[in-house]
Amino acid sequence: MLRECRLQRVEVRVPESLDALFLVPAPGEALTLLKLVRSRLGAQGQTVTRSTEGLRVPMSAIPSLGQLEDAVELHWTPEAQRYVENRLLIGAHHAEVFARLREIKAGGADLATRLIADSDGLGVLDRHQMVNVAAMTLPRSPGLCVFDEQGAGKTVTFIFALDLLVERDEADQAIIVAPKSMVGEWPKDLTRFRGDLYRTVVLSGTAAEKRRKLAEGADVFVTNFETAVSMEGELRALMRARPGRTVLAIDESFFIKSMDAKRTRALRRLREWAGRAYVLCGTPAPNAPGDLVQQFNLVDYGFCFDGIDVPDDRGAAAPVIQEAIEARGLFVRHLKAEVLPELPAKRFQRVLVPMATDQARLYRTTLEGLVHDVEAADDAQFSRERTSFLARRSALLQICSNPAAVDSDYRETPAKLAALDSLLERIVERDREKVVVWSFYTASVTAIVERYKAYGAVRYDGLVSDVDVRREAVRRFQEDDQTMVFVANPAAAGAGLTLHRARFAIYESLSNQAAHYLQSLDRIHRRGQERDVEYVVMLCDGSLETAEYDRLVEKERAAQDLLGDRVSEPMTRETFLADVRHAAALLGAVV
Repeated sequence: MLRECRLQRVEVRVPESLDALFLVPAPGEALTLLKLVRSRLGAQGQTVTRSTEGLRVPMSAIPSLGQLEDAVELHWTPEAQRYVENRLLIGAHHAEVFARLREIKAGGADLATRLIADSDGLGVLDRHQMVNVAAMTLPRSPGLCVFDEQGAGKTVTFIFALDLLVERDEADQAIIVAPKSMVGEWPKDLTRFRGDLYRTVVLSGTAAEKRRKLAEGADVFVTNFETAVSMEGELRALMRARPGRTVLAIDESFFIKSMDAKRTRALRRLREWAGRAYVLCGTPAPNAPGDLVQQFNLVDYGFCFDGIDVPDDRGAAAPVIQEAIEARGLFVRHLKAEVLPELPAKRFQRVLVPMATDQARLYRTTLEGLVHDVEAADDAQFSRERTSFLARRSALLQICSNPAAVDSDYRETPAKLAALDSLLERIVERDREKVVVWSFYTASVTAIVERYKAYGAVRYDGLVSDVDVRREAVRRFQEDDQTMVFVANPAAAGAGLTLHRARFAIYESLSNQAAHYLQSLDRIHRRGQERDVEYVVMLCDGSLETAEYDRLVEKERAAQDLLGDRVSEPMTRETFLADVRHAAALLGAVV
């Protein structure tokens, strides 16, 4: 039998990954502590392992640590103590919360209305938004993943959920973290729906100005991801002063899909001091199934995926993640087609554009050089020069858009600009329709804005950093009948904006991030749009662009399958033509 002795000062810490606890003994006592842990904790003790940081205690073994108290002098850091409290709480109540969430989803708005009848002003909400508010304010819930499709009203859902938590005396303040382009929209929406009820402050300006605003106090603080990282200490101090009384909201939560990112780690640490956390995103898994994991982890302290080994391979990961979120995931998702059936239809058209003469020559030369160099490299060299090879591949896509960004001697009109001339002449001049033109490249955005000044073109991309200038560009496009063309980079303007004065969107070039593309689709197809919308995707014929677009579409379908979406294929010219050709073939067979 193991001879036990009381160990001196074993420190309990939390690693940055927040996926376990670490017991850190004095030098030379690690093995003795491991034997003691395994002796006292039984089967759970066998899950404790040793590493260079100390003894790693997985979440499943945390409830058993009390059995060490009489033999080990544990010194808890405040973060470790809070970490354990949170996980014991989620373990005690998750099954009940998950069961109630399923009831609300099944019962719909009728059940939701009965559950939240004690809140004022809910008459402005749609039925699915009532469901969301009821789900977000369930007793003893840690929070929720709100994955409603873009344009379904996630912002108003959060505002009324916060309002109800305040009414029930479950919250004192809120911190909202959003992309820079959307920070300014939150105060306007809070005022729109709740008047002057909440004092809302945007943490902007210099570091000193942000600290001053934080010190002056508010009911709701709104900031961006970068500030959440740089001011993590100050925000954590604010939350620790009122443990469990802060509501944390992460807008467009696909930004925290990777635990390797500083923003993800910072927000996960802040989350430990919040009472409830909400992640809001219409495209939560734009690139791979694994994008979902950290978003769920932020809400439920890692409970949904505790003990689950998610494969690196995307195909193998999908069923594992899908099974986990169906069995334990705290989330809601509503599609616009289901909750906003009055929205008009969407139509897509691919336009294959032959390259201009010099453009094609430059593309071919660049491609042949890349193929030659990759063929000549062995695996080790390719690994070393991978970044360079990827940059050269990206240059091929930029040549498809505007070769002048790659070759300063290029003087020819790029093929897509010439094609845009014809499209805009028909849409803007003849039909007097507004158009959103999306382009991923700064040089292309500049060229398009300059070329179509006569149409009152405005721009919204990384070169326009002033928030007021960006806001004015949106206002002019929405309200001014002389501003007919809105030129934007989907990375900057793809989320949060309403551009439904247009029913046409033209993609001159595509972002390499599926989330940017998917978010941008909904700028013109959202509440308030009364006409069918049309998307024109311009692709250089015979180029890499066609494969890139196919990948984006495939990622969209994979994300829909992962979340259990039931969607019909969008109407495109290709699918429509295939249908009528099939009908013609049948007619010919009958004749």
